[in-house]
Amino acid sequence: MLLYYFAAYVTFATCICAEDVCKGNRCDTQACPCGCECGNSHDPGLCYVPATAMAEPPPQKMHAVQGSGHSCYKPDWSCISENLVLPDVPMANQALIEMRGSSVNPINVDLVEPACEGGFEGKFPCSNGTLGNEGAGIVLAVGANCAGLKKGDEVWGFMHGAYAQYAIADCTKLGLKPSNLGFINAGTVPVVGSTSLQCLKSAGMPSKKTNLTVVVTSGQGGTGFMAIQLAKALGATRVVTAATGAGIDFVKSLGADVVVDYHEQDLADALADDSVDIVFDNFGRKGTADKMMHTIRKGGTFLVLMGGNGGTISKRPKAGVRQVDFGLMHANQQTLDELRALFVAGKLHTRTMQPTYGLAEVPQAFTRLLSGGVLGKIAIVPSRAHQPTSMIV
Repeated sequence: MLLYYFAAYVTFATCICAEDVCKGNRCDTQACPCGCECGNSHDPGLCYVPATAMAEPPPQKMHAVQGSGHSCYKPDWSCISENLVLPDVPMANQALIEMRGSSVNPINVDLVEPACEGGFEGKFPCSNGTLGNEGAGIVLAVGANCAGLKKGDEVWGFMHGAYAQYAIADCTKLGLKPSNLGFINAGTVPVVGSTSLQCLKSAGMPSKKTNLTVVVTSGQGGTGFMAIQLAKALGATRVVTAATGAGIDFVKSLGADVVVDYHEQDLADALADDSVDIVFDNFGRKGTADKMMHTIRKGGTFLVLMGGNGGTISKRPKAGVRQVDFGLMHANQQTLDELRALFVAGKLHTRTMQPTYGLAEVPQAFTRLLSGGVLGKIAIVPSRAHQPTSMIV
C-alpha cells in the first residue's frame, strides 16, 4: 500500500497539558481541551474527564478483529471479521493488557491487501489471526519475568493482536503511558513515534551543529507529523517539509518552518544547493535520494525509511554525504520512555483524526486510510466493541 497525502478538512484532538477545563466544552465542533476525552454513552459530543482507569477481569471470551490468512480489498474486506475468541494467556515475559486504544498503520492494511499473497519476499505473509500491533491500555496480569510492571499500570507499546478487548504484549516492548495523554490518543503513537525517533537518531540527531536544517519529505501522515515535532525537540533550527491543502496549516501547527506545496513544486526543486543538513525521507519514493542529494551539505545525511514506494539510497551520492537505509524499527521500552518524557514536557502532541473507529468498524478505518487526506493518525477504540465511536478521542 502506498501512503497518500492529499487535502482534507478534518477535526483533530490533542492533549497538551493536564489541567481540568472540560466542563461546558464540546467536541462535535472542535477539539477537546487538554486532559479531556470526547464523547460518552450519554452525549457523544461532550468533553469529559475520564474516570480513574480500572482494569476489568477478562471474560471467558473476547471480541477480536481477525484476518483469515488470505487477502482482500476495499470496500468489502472479506478476509477481515470480528470474532469471539478466548483471550491469550501471558507467558513469563509477557503481560495481558485490557486494550483502550490502538490505531491503523500502513502495515496493518498491507498485510491484508492482495500484495500479501506474495508474502513480501516471505517476510510478512497475510495476517492470520488478530490484527493490530500497537496501542495503550491497563495491565491486567503479568508474567513472572516482567520486572517493573504490575497489575493496574497504564501502559502503551507494542501488542500481539491489538484490535481486541484484551491483548498480549512482551514486557520489554511496553512502557508507562504519558500521564497527560488519554488512552485513545496514546494508542496512536508507539509505531510512528518510535520509528521517527529512531530514524532521526540514526541520521545523527541530536546534533552538535548550530543552525541545523532538517527535511522531512512528507509531513502530513503518521511518521511525518511526529518527525517534524521530534526534529524540533532534538535541536533543529529549521524544519522543511512538503504538504498540500489543509496539510499546509497542519504541518505549520506542528512547527514546520518551510512548507512546500507538493502540488505546485517538487520539494527538491524548492531547496537550494547545500542548504540542508539532514533529509529524512519518510515517504520513500523511488528516485528521491538522487533528487535531494544536491540540497545536502557536506557532512550531512540522507536517510530513507524503506516501504512500499520503492525508495532507496542513491547509487551516486555526493561526496561527504552519509546515507542510511533504515530498515525496521526496533520496538523497545527505552524508546517509549524517551517519547513519554517528551510528551510530558509538552514538546510532542498527538493528532488523532475524527472519526475514531470501534472494533466492528475496522474495515471502514482501513478504507479511510486508503482514501487519502490522512493528517495524523486514525484511531481504533478496542474497548468499544459494539458502540459507534465517531466522536471519541
